[in-house]
Amino acid sequence: MSDYLPIECLTQILVRVPVKSLLRFRCVAKTWHSLISSPAFIATHLNHARHKASHGERSKLQDQIILFRHYSACEYADEDDHGLRTWITRDEEECFALHKDDESFPHSPTLNLNPPHNRWSGEYFPIVGLMNGIVCLVDWSRCVFWNPSLNTTMKTSFQTGAGTFFSPVRHIFGLGCDPITNDLKLVRLAYLKKNVVPPVVEIFTLVTKSWREVAGPGPMYILVQSKSSPQAFVSGAFHWVAHTPPGQGSSSNVIVAFDMANEVFSEIALPSCLASKAHLNMTVVLLNGSLVLVPDNAFYGDSYYSRSVWIMKEYGVVESWRKLFDIDIGQQGVGRVITFRNNGELLLISERNELLSYEPYTRETRDLHFKVRPSDGTSYNTGSYFVDTHMESLVLLKEAPNED
Repeated sequence: MSDYLPIECLTQILVRVPVKSLLRFRCVAKTWHSLISSPAFIATHLNHARHKASHGERSKLQDQIILFRHYSACEYADEDDHGLRTWITRDEEECFALHKDDESFPHSPTLNLNPPHNRWSGEYFPIVGLMNGIVCLVDWSRCVFWNPSLNTTMKTSFQTGAGTFFSPVRHIFGLGCDPITNDLKLVRLAYLKKNVVPPVVEIFTLVTKSWREVAGPGPMYILVQSKSSPQAFVSGAFHWVAHTPPGQGSSSNVIVAFDMANEVFSEIALPSCLASKAHLNMTVVLLNGSLVLVPDNAFYGDSYYSRSVWIMKEYGVVESWRKLFDIDIGQQGVGRVITFRNNGELLLISERNELLSYEPYTRETRDLHFKVRPSDGTSYNTGSYFVDTHMESLVLLKEAPNED
């Protein structure tokens, strides 16, 4: 059939085909294999998928699909026909799965995944983020780019900060896409000494497969990275909540943005009532393309306990900040907000480490009957959860298969 179709027509047909089918279709003919494996087709297929997602034209396979990660010793509730609930405990493990964002979540995955395992340390990789179908995982010395749809990986070691040969005391990451080149970029901020700014800033691009230092100055703030919430990448920039280093005058909180195309930092002011809070305990997520501040009370102790949700109605306009609502889940207390669900509810973790879905306007809280039981038995492990929207892609098609 391909002999009778112009390549442009064949491309327009195949970009609408799911990844799993495309992998099989490469065996149809050499021309098909060459086309599907080409960088141009991979980029076109990705752009088509992103266009559909942004315009709400999701296919059956992409409809409300989210990636859900949890680890540590896990418990989930199993109910019999009489409604009797039994808590079932799994041994400590890491689980990645794809789910529909509906009533079946988180108990009925559509697909269980096989993530890369950190053989160097024997521990699990923290997640930086998910973009263009690629999950970025890191440890102290390297990062792994993993495509769950293909189960392929690409690994790279970090550059040492500023030509030194010691590890930073802290590093912060942001995963984004250059809106001009469509290249996936990972930015790394390495704080070489505790509470000393600016950090060394390095960037890795998927096209060049190499690291380089960013020429411009780094931010004069300590950036905070959530362990559970998906990345806040919008308007071509990655965003973090940040604060002034301790001991340098009065406390000041801002949002720091990194423009992936121009590779420069900028600041966005917070609502005045939050700008000077010590230990703000909030992180930034997205709601319909808008920046939203949500609680992140991992270990708040005596610091500010956050339960409010704020939205920036117009990007970059400080006066457009509006308080949406306060989260009220009774005596349980808010641990961390993970993300907004497609139905408008908040997916969050209570202080008791329970996974909840919260309807903000009726204040109805639904227990999803799923929780992480900390292996040390002392503190809840809210970082065990990670949820973000998943999109199939052919990125990393030519990389090595994940053998872990």
